[in-house]
Amino acid sequence: MFRALVVSGDDDFRSELAEWSIGLDFTVRSIRSADELPGFLQGRHFDWLFLDVEIGHTQCLQIIETLSARLRPRTVLVGAIDEEARKSIRRNAGLAGMDVVGILAKPLSLSSLAPQLIALQGAGKHSPNADLAARGLDAIPSGEIELHYQPIVSMSDRVVRRTEALVRWQHPEYGLMPPDEFISLAERSGAIVPLTWDVLARAIDQHVAWTKEGLQLSVSVNMSTLVLTSPEIAANILSLLKEKGAAPRSLILEITETERAPDPAIARGLLARLREAGVGISMDDYGVGYSDFGRLRYYPFTDLKMDRSLVARLPGEQESKDIVSALVSLTVGEGIGLTGEGVETQAQWDALEALGCNFAQGFLIARPMPADQVPDWIARMAEAGRYWPTKAG
Repeated sequence: MFRALVVSGDDDFRSELAEWSIGLDFTVRSIRSADELPGFLQGRHFDWLFLDVEIGHTQCLQIIETLSARLRPRTVLVGAIDEEARKSIRRNAGLAGMDVVGILAKPLSLSSLAPQLIALQGAGKHSPNADLAARGLDAIPSGEIELHYQPIVSMSDRVVRRTEALVRWQHPEYGLMPPDEFISLAERSGAIVPLTWDVLARAIDQHVAWTKEGLQLSVSVNMSTLVLTSPEIAANILSLLKEKGAAPRSLILEITETERAPDPAIARGLLARLREAGVGISMDDYGVGYSDFGRLRYYPFTDLKMDRSLVARLPGEQESKDIVSALVSLTVGEGIGLTGEGVETQAQWDALEALGCNFAQGFLIARPMPADQVPDWIARMAEAGRYWPTKAG
């Protein structure tokens, strides 16, 4: 089943497309405008975007920019559109890594819509994600999993204190696949549970190996709330750390999509136990909505990562500066750290530093790299006087 997002101010169109698409094996959610999108995306994934061009060219481009940073769904344009606007949207979507795979005219009729959607759906089955879904995915073979690590730097002293473990799938047919091409599928199939434990064990092993080399680098591991289903999970994680000879403070769990927790009370309880033991608990992709604030207060977070869309609009957009400033005040008040993710320019770094952000991560610092390249990278950065290592002990 494909998950589709419909963006249209046309109430009749939204309801008709939703009704018909469900019969064609689409799960459909809808919003009216680009303004609703940032908060709406929290905890949701979409394979397809049906974008009604009648909401306006500027809004279409804004939606593409927002989605490209996280989901990059296959896109279908709907409604009357002139050639110049069509080319502009296609060009911007292409630059953002999104494919515009079709155009549907309005008004729609079931007799004309059905074959078009079936054709588009069939086209999607040529993608790795759809092909893997069709075959069924019980687990990802351990031998095909790779981890790359992206450094995270303390902004006050330029010390490399953390790395985030980012999973890759070295698929025998599709090559090296990034997480956005298979994580949502793993969550739907249940393969996310063994995958998470595999990644967790490898990341802890890597921390121990770096420590023996004289580098004290904490490791961050993404953990879906779909894994946090039992109080025993906390004990299992602490036992894994003890077995491998790693201190709890060496591990940071980046919790994604908190609103999808099967039982929030259980998730909160086990995370509280982990935090009490010294494990860091980070809220990933923190936005600006009230629901985000509620989840921040509900779960025992030690750190939050602001949504990269905020960083991307720095330093030029005053609203983003105001939001980041508010987040700094919030985290200081809550006694937790703040990480800016997706830092790509020196101007963004300077803006975050001036506003009081604690940590920075992004391509300006380093791209994700295999573990064996991290020590050499840190040595080069230290020699250049850019960033400094944290010494063991």
